[in-house]
Amino acid sequence: MKKLVLFTLALALSAGVMAQQARIKTTKSMQNIAIEKLAAIDETSNLQTIVNPYVHSRIVPTEAEIGGTVYDLQSNGSSPSNRIELFSDGTIGTTWTRGTGPTTYADRGTGYNYFNGADWGPAPTNRVEVARSGWPAYTACGPEGEAFVSHISGTAGLTFVKRATKGTGAWTETVIAAPSGASGLLWPRMVASGPDNNILHVFALTAPVANGGTVYNGQDGAVVYARSTDAGATWSTPEVLDGMGADYYVAFGGDSYSLSAKGDNVAFLLTDNWTDLFAYKSNDNGENWEKVLIWEHPIPMWNNTPSIDTIYCPDGAGHATFDTDNKMHVVFGVNRGLFEDGDTAPSWFPFVDGLAYWNESMDTWTGGDQANVLNPDALYEEGALVGYMIDINNNGSLDWVGTDIANIGLYYVSPSSLAQIVIDEQNQVFVVFTSITEGYDNGSQQYRHLWVRTSPDGGTTWGDFIHLSEDIIHILDECVFPSAATLTDDNIHVIYQADSEPGLAVRGDEDAPGENIYYYMQISKDVVIGVNEGGVKVKEMVVSQNYPNPSNGATSIDVTLAGNSSVSVEVYTITGQKVADNSYGNFTEGTHRIDLNSANLKSGIYFYTVKAGEKSVTGKMTIL
Repeated sequence: MKKLVLFTLALALSAGVMAQQARIKTTKSMQNIAIEKLAAIDETSNLQTIVNPYVHSRIVPTEAEIGGTVYDLQSNGSSPSNRIELFSDGTIGTTWTRGTGPTTYADRGTGYNYFNGADWGPAPTNRVEVARSGWPAYTACGPEGEAFVSHISGTAGLTFVKRATKGTGAWTETVIAAPSGASGLLWPRMVASGPDNNILHVFALTAPVANGGTVYNGQDGAVVYARSTDAGATWSTPEVLDGMGADYYVAFGGDSYSLSAKGDNVAFLLTDNWTDLFAYKSNDNGENWEKVLIWEHPIPMWNNTPSIDTIYCPDGAGHATFDTDNKMHVVFGVNRGLFEDGDTAPSWFPFVDGLAYWNESMDTWTGGDQANVLNPDALYEEGALVGYMIDINNNGSLDWVGTDIANIGLYYVSPSSLAQIVIDEQNQVFVVFTSITEGYDNGSQQYRHLWVRTSPDGGTTWGDFIHLSEDIIHILDECVFPSAATLTDDNIHVIYQADSEPGLAVRGDEDAPGENIYYYMQISKDVVIGVNEGGVKVKEMVVSQNYPNPSNGATSIDVTLAGNSSVSVEVYTITGQKVADNSYGNFTEGTHRIDLNSANLKSGIYFYTVKAGEKSVTGKMTIL
């Protein structure tokens, strides 16, 4: 009979407030690792065909599985905004790229699900469009309807799909044709504006030569804008906005931009690595556009010529939105770029980490040391770095299974990136992003998890970080590609893709294709933001990573409570066998330390779950 190993736990008050929000900086040697950044792709390059099924055993109350996909490339750059819509009546519509048959994915197209106010529909089993498609952008359309736009290939226009009543009825399809001289359009973004959502805005990229297209107006990849004032019945001819043509930029990459709208305001943000960082905003539903330069690239009209030094630059992923005063707020990942003799593409630095914040009340990054002004260290010092990897166990180091490129999934963005920014009617700012997360790995690669950071005062001050995917069901999940609804109620509404394998099957790692789960997540604003005398209250309970980890004989866990609660700890082996279940009575508000004596445990990986009332947090520890 196996012997049940019990823990001896002693409680002690820790002094002061826990410091578990420390920024992790990778070593200088890691920051100097560079690899070639591949161009954006539309089709899969992976040749493996074995599908590994992935199924969750349970759902947490604030989440719901809404569908799945084997085709896992939701974006080449910016997290795919415009894929979830919260309607004013509390219903929700969602879309994502869905495909199940590697490697050609003949069924690829838009996965769709709808929340009717009480229940989600069944997971979709087919695409919505007639033809094979991808990259949907979804929005309200007209007073009661919904619509999305997707692309087919580099030699076709965009597929526009709509219906008059959201959640029910037949879809109708039309085509938004490419402008004369362009072979096709790819990677669209679409939003609606105006009081009845009748004005639709679409930005897309003319298909580059590498994607089956042609040079258009002197650019091998031009961003064009099309507008409809009648809920998609007719469209203007896609055109290049003033200040974005060949006189200003050589070309743009796919998926390196995002789009958002609120009221009559529309914001288009471009975060390409090798151009200026800029936005176009309209306060009159697209009648007029103003270009807003945020960061000026140090090499104007860069055209793949070698650069002498590295340049700190946007990582290609960002998002913008408006507050109640019509002021634009922006978040974007930062990285380094380098182009050397003999390279066919710029190099990317996978361990340079940071998520930057800017709004229209701040100075622009122009006219100075443009090659270094976006250095994450400099941004951190000036308070403009709002996202980064967290030192969860607060030991001052980066504790991963390894520090090579092979130890992370490749998305060609910063370790903390793919952000969405949401601002509510009280001008509270919420930034949801994905970050490589200490303590979560599959033994060979670190997982990316979802995090949120909030500002209660319109971006002036920022609270702590909240780990959104720390529940036990996501311990072995890669959580990426969040898309957030612009509208809020008492909650922030997000969808994202979860996968048991870090990285992608159709780009970057080119892992074996496997089932990816699409989740809807409801984030309570009351939980993630609120002010007390200790600063910003961000969570009802916070549990630290045990320290030291790995341990041999003794380790500790800090538990911080927002109020009095009974506390217990359960410990499991990696196979799910419970080896401890201990209750400790009532804890008061504040921080408490639990010391664990693990001397009798065999070497291996264990999971511990700390419960306080109805709340629970699970962590992973290694015993040597």
